[in-house]
Amino acid sequence: MSSLHLGKGSIKPAEIEGQARLYSMKFCPYAHRIRLILSIKKVPHDIVNINLKNKPEWYLEIHPEGKVPAFVDADGKVVVDSTEIANYIDKKYPLPELYHEETKSRDLELLEHYSKIIDIFSNCIHGKDSRTLDEIVDEISNLLEEFEDELKMRDTDFYGGNEPKMLDILMWPWIERAKSLSVIYKQPLNVNKQRFSKIMKWISEMRAQQFVQENACSYEKFGQLINEMKSSDVDFDAI
Repeated sequence: MSSLHLGKGSIKPAEIEGQARLYSMKFCPYAHRIRLILSIKKVPHDIVNINLKNKPEWYLEIHPEGKVPAFVDADGKVVVDSTEIANYIDKKYPLPELYHEETKSRDLELLEHYSKIIDIFSNCIHGKDSRTLDEIVDEISNLLEEFEDELKMRDTDFYGGNEPKMLDILMWPWIERAKSLSVIYKQPLNVNKQRFSKIMKWISEMRAQQFVQENACSYEKFGQLINEMKSSDVDFDAI
């Protein structure tokens, strides 16, 4: 395993026979999704971090686009794209199950709707949204109404019921990083918490989960990363 972010000129770490591997970047929310899945499933694996600003030549043989995450299963099968990897792992390593059959279609629909929030967040961190932070928060809040109503309708702490399931996990990395917008925009993040009482409770319950704590990402450090990427060649390992 390499905790450092490997770049050009590096040597690919030797694979461990019979063990899966996740190619990651420690601040990437998409890779964070898979670390959470692997943790809750207790799948034996190692993690190799990739310097996304200076990608190793050998990594392009694994993922020609050079993106993370990429998952290499114990049998050598390579899977890319975070949702594809999550569903692959859930099928290959079935316990604990991360979908309820009676809510799976709705969960997938909500996940598709959540991608709108991810797109807004992505535009913010890449400087592609010229609106004020308050305007951005207003739009995200309007989109989150559906998720607040869903928790009210299900009358559960988690979208998965009494414990986190796939939708909870795949949503979480952006929730954990939400406050980084205050670091990036250098102003307070004004959210009407009373409007989202169920989501606030959900956040509290998610933070209490051991697998979430084991894979936590500091929003301050994420915000620092984004700011440094705008001005210089970022040193992922120094943050």
